[in-house]
Amino acid sequence: MVSHMYPSPVNPTGGIFVHEQVKALRDRGHDVRVVSPKGWAPPGLGRWSSYRDVVAEDEVDGVTVNYPRKLTLPGGRLGHRNADAFLLGIRRTVRRIHAEWPVDVIHAHMMVPDGWAAARVGHELSVPAVGTAHRADVLDIPAQGAKARMRVAEAIQTLDAVVTVSRAIGDAADAIARPRRPITVVPNGADAEVFMPRDAAEARARIDLPPEGPVVSYVGKLVPRKGVDTLIEAMGILAARSAGAPRLVMAGIGPLREPLEQRAAELGVADRITWLGKVPHDDVGWVMSAGDVFVLPSLSEGLPTVVCEAMACGLPVVATAVDGTPEIVDDPATGLLIQPHDAGGLAAALARVIDDPALRASMGAEALRRSEADYTWAANARRMEQVYAQVMGG
Repeated sequence: MVSHMYPSPVNPTGGIFVHEQVKALRDRGHDVRVVSPKGWAPPGLGRWSSYRDVVAEDEVDGVTVNYPRKLTLPGGRLGHRNADAFLLGIRRTVRRIHAEWPVDVIHAHMMVPDGWAAARVGHELSVPAVGTAHRADVLDIPAQGAKARMRVAEAIQTLDAVVTVSRAIGDAADAIARPRRPITVVPNGADAEVFMPRDAAEARARIDLPPEGPVVSYVGKLVPRKGVDTLIEAMGILAARSAGAPRLVMAGIGPLREPLEQRAAELGVADRITWLGKVPHDDVGWVMSAGDVFVLPSLSEGLPTVVCEAMACGLPVVATAVDGTPEIVDDPATGLLIQPHDAGGLAAALARVIDDPALRASMGAEALRRSEADYTWAANARRMEQVYAQVMGG
């Protein structure tokens, strides 16, 4: 497995979804090694000094992880050359692993830089390479310019198989270049040992919330793409109701934290919002379960793992109808879909779910049923096995 996104001492929760896939594959009897390059930067860049704490090889939950160094410059200054730097970073490590432990398949996450480099190393070693596209690699990066788009196209064309997390992302990849074989959609999943229905009263007690009254939960980065500014505006609209605004639990970090708090104060809902900051992965299920409904007002998503996790907790979901999200949020069976930037629509959808216990219960039950059937990491691993078998067969 090749991925620049993977837990490390620098970021213990980074790329946790890749780690979950690796664990699910191991549970099904596959032996997996991980190569996850971490940044090397010229001396004097203090903000990069934490990378010195990352050892060359480590174990994460029993998974052997190699952390070779690659050249990294702040602000994305390498541009499309980041793929070349990534290839230089992984080539020796992957070759060494293959010599000691013959590899059947190389699986990379993200078309660039990971998939582009994996395809080339795979060709050198005569090992098939598979790449999973998530979102930014086929939506954001190609928009950075002709050279960036060219690198994404090269990855799509040279990988032995391209996997995407949703049909929407698959369509975007197909529009960039023609892959060697039809794209396979393999949705993300949820860790069934962390995300499950839990007692709401106990969940609320864990984060010092009163046991009664409606609660909305959000887990994600506090960045513009997540639409969290619209969520705060929706709270202001809900505050005008006779019932007032529900409580909102916000788990996550990001540069918008301070302006969001200021806006909440201006709208008179600051006392209705609990800011939890960064929450350990194993505790996220408890945060979700404190809510009656989970909300994700993003402007863009591949296929949001966080929605799979909320569904596994038996929660209805109110989310924006962007990219792959409508593929898992079935309005009105498992939740409600609204348009991005629509604070009024978001407030109305949240009110509808909060005010109707029967609707909320039916949505939550159906969300749980579909999660258990289709959106677990075990289901993800089974689908990936089929892709591996195809490329190994030639």
